[in-house]
Amino acid sequence: MSVILRNIQIPLFIKIETGCLQNIRQILDEHHLHFQKPLVLSEEHILALGGNDVVNALGNPATVLMKENSIAAGDRLAKEIREKGNDLIVSVGGGRTLDLGKYAATKAGVNYISIPTSPSNDGICSPVAVLTDDDMTKSLPVNMPIGIFVDTSILTSAPIHNIRAGIGDLISNMSAINDWRLAYHDGKESMDDFAASIAFSAAQLIHETCRGVNINISDEAFLEKLVHGLILSGIAMNIAGNSRPCSGSEHEISHAIDALFPGRSIHGLQVSYGTLLGCFLRKEEDLLVDLVDFFARVELPATHQELGLTDDEMIDVFLKAPETRPERYTILEKLHITDRGAVAKLLNEYNAHIAELQGK
Repeated sequence: MSVILRNIQIPLFIKIETGCLQNIRQILDEHHLHFQKPLVLSEEHILALGGNDVVNALGNPATVLMKENSIAAGDRLAKEIREKGNDLIVSVGGGRTLDLGKYAATKAGVNYISIPTSPSNDGICSPVAVLTDDDMTKSLPVNMPIGIFVDTSILTSAPIHNIRAGIGDLISNMSAINDWRLAYHDGKESMDDFAASIAFSAAQLIHETCRGVNINISDEAFLEKLVHGLILSGIAMNIAGNSRPCSGSEHEISHAIDALFPGRSIHGLQVSYGTLLGCFLRKEEDLLVDLVDFFARVELPATHQELGLTDDEMIDVFLKAPETRPERYTILEKLHITDRGAVAKLLNEYNAHIAELQGK
């Protein structure tokens, strides 16, 4: 009998250390990676933050500044890459820039390197690009980066709400996995325990790190752990073949907020709230108690009001959420609540319980 194995696409290398951007060429050479015509994708304000270091290290290649992260913009960039013969895209910036770069690289059939300057979500290494299309966000399958460079000294300059968003996106794995397990037990989906284990371990890493007192989430040592966790989340998704290890009802809530009230908040903070709501709906009291304490330590939003949503708007979000991922089965699909009054009552009960747990 032949040996049964499965192939998993992962990056060839990951460098997470201060000052690593100046050594890009050397690290590529060490891995016998030689590119004739790389292209750097970044943003105007990112060039001074680290983008220029990348450009200089690569010998001043062509640079494209991101104006929008739409599917149309990605298609235009892919066309330009093919026409000019670029053989590598290096994205330097936040999640929107990284998503545009990996989508364009996948469309053009070239390699891609991820260089995040903000740890706001798990798009650093995920096989998914979230791009806009006619004011809607779409999650599209893409290739993994061949390599990742993270200069932790640059991450310390990231806005504090972006760091909190990264923590929220990572901790939301706990809710996503429980929704996935629910779907498996209800006979709706198969489950990849290996992918789920990696996603949970990634969330647990940051959860345990934040147990101590006086946590400084802008500290380089903390940010290194956060980025490690976000990268592991991306690898878990690639193993599963979809975003299921890191995306459940909490992400449906976030997608609904984006669809109905774009720009109201940011992804990682939205899924933070959705994580607590999911735990409440699944009646996971022990986890809910634990996470409410965790949220207080790192100042993550626990209610829709903290996201800037009114009660009526949150009812709209709750009703819209299952439509955002119709192929997915979570606690929202299981409960299938469609009456506005019933949703209002449930949300009031949730808020009251959260206030009780917070000691208010």
